[in-house]
Amino acid sequence: MAHDMKTSHSPEDLIATVRALLAGAQNLAAMEYARAAVQNNPQQHELLYLHALACARCGALAIAHGSIASLRQVANLGTALHADVESLAGRLAKDAWTLAEDDAGRVAALDAAIASYLRADSLHPNLHARINAASMLRLAGRDAEAATLAQQVLSALDQQPQAPDHWDWATRGEAALLSGDLAQAFDAYGRAHQRAGARHGDVASMRRQLQLLAPVLPDAQQALAMVPGSRVIAFSGHMIDTDDRAVARFPAALEEPVREAIERHVAASLPAIGYSQAACGSDILFCECMLKLGQEYNIVLPFERRDFLTYSVLPGGASWATRFERVLAGARSVTVAAQSRYFGDDALFEHASDLMLGLCLLRAQQLAVKSTALLVADETQAGLTGGTLATRDLWGRHGLELHTIDLTALRAGHGPQATAGVVNEARTRPQSPVLAGGKRSIKSLLFADVKGFGHLAEEHFPAFFQRFRGLVPGTIVSTRIEPLECSSSGDGLYAVFATPQDAAGFAMALSTALGSTDWLAMGLPADTHIRIALHTGPVFSGIDPMTGRLAFYGAEVTRTARVEPVVIPGQVLVTEPFAAVLAAQANGAFACDLVGTQALAKDHGTARLYRLRAKQAQATARKDVPNSDSISCRS
Repeated sequence: MAHDMKTSHSPEDLIATVRALLAGAQNLAAMEYARAAVQNNPQQHELLYLHALACARCGALAIAHGSIASLRQVANLGTALHADVESLAGRLAKDAWTLAEDDAGRVAALDAAIASYLRADSLHPNLHARINAASMLRLAGRDAEAATLAQQVLSALDQQPQAPDHWDWATRGEAALLSGDLAQAFDAYGRAHQRAGARHGDVASMRRQLQLLAPVLPDAQQALAMVPGSRVIAFSGHMIDTDDRAVARFPAALEEPVREAIERHVAASLPAIGYSQAACGSDILFCECMLKLGQEYNIVLPFERRDFLTYSVLPGGASWATRFERVLAGARSVTVAAQSRYFGDDALFEHASDLMLGLCLLRAQQLAVKSTALLVADETQAGLTGGTLATRDLWGRHGLELHTIDLTALRAGHGPQATAGVVNEARTRPQSPVLAGGKRSIKSLLFADVKGFGHLAEEHFPAFFQRFRGLVPGTIVSTRIEPLECSSSGDGLYAVFATPQDAAGFAMALSTALGSTDWLAMGLPADTHIRIALHTGPVFSGIDPMTGRLAFYGAEVTRTARVEPVVIPGQVLVTEPFAAVLAAQANGAFACDLVGTQALAKDHGTARLYRLRAKQAQATARKDVPNSDSISCRS
């Protein structure tokens, strides 16, 4: 853990540390730190509240509910903290409403959310709790009560002495909408959007709340137009031609026309967020355009920077290297798909393409918008593995709105000079050395163990051994998913799968099976559970000389092993590459909710982690309900 627990720390210091971790989206670290702090300071109720908040953000909902229940039993909690507790309880109940699978569960959750938000507002009047209560009342069909509460919100806003910020305007818009004053609602939402500026997440929260209300309040759908989300653009395009290219595709003479075409498209799509690679030619032109227009863009590299520069940037000429460094420096994020060298493995380009699309889809989901795609391509020439045309086909399977800048038409429009260009330096693509051990392939990896196993008494080992080992073949039978490799030692399990869909299905089934285990009978605490980590990346494969069986190995296997120790028992946590590739491969059975950034075990850096969950059957059918992490406006 990045923050040591010291008994000499004052409660104020401990609280400040947890709040700082939460503010930095280090939710797992905040949860663990707060848990330890509560154990050392059981009377510090604010720490227990922060622990509940961190648990809610990590998806550990049962623990969060338990902490809320404990806090509600405290006699002298303090008015402000008690209101915070009730507001969090309202958020948890609202999330439970979206995931309930039957009418009785939905009604109970909705009633609980209303009651909690109303209690929070009565304890310590605040507009956040009041407007949430009003919206929940409207969803419950209690329209008159909702309108009365909304009018109270409008009156309170009118009396505020300070200038309204974007949240105040959004609250006014929601209250006016519930009151039936559409003119005021649309005006307020327009002002909220204007003042939010580049706060993409805040705009997304406004949009999600409107989407939540739309089934019972049709005017909410019109209000969405007043708070348009950022356009999330997946970009791909051909590299600039090298001197040894037999048939012109993207000659140097077309650089300026292509730049102008990209800029026209992006300028018409503002505000925009881009995802791209950074090869010489189209990719760098797109990133330069985003940089010029002051828009956020994110770069994905298929392998380590040095090799990418050699094989995908310098072939266009030395000047592209300077431009490459400039766009990398200006990017919001740079994701390296495989922390390794190229070695001629074109599968790494395909993996980067999947990863880039998946990151784009995840970001669009978080911002409550749809992804679009922009392509710079000559669709008359054959493509390569992981290249622009293969990427286009991948996008097509997702039904993305696709815009193409046609290099064939641009060449024809600029005459013979478009196929020549003036070249002042040698521009060729070098051959990459190939490892004797063979090429890598993209696989999904699972590591799991049972937390607390080290305290197992000797006499309980036989029962544990039979139960734990027996669950793996049972899971294979029930899911019909056969790992490519599977091994176990003690309480540890390692498995390799061909696809992230297979890994996700196996992991969720295994977690469910272990959740029904009678741990007390084995001498372990009743709340013992397995923790499972999943990751996707390039690995080597070969026959293990010791076992004679197929084995997979490489740096990505080690990385997966470093994720597993930080997993919350009872959950399946996945790395961002796993979540992204799962999304890119048109998965429909599972969802990944961002938990936050977490330091990995044994000083193996940090990673953005997601919680894997099965999509609820009713949530899939009820298109009116966003996912559970999408509706907690300002909570």
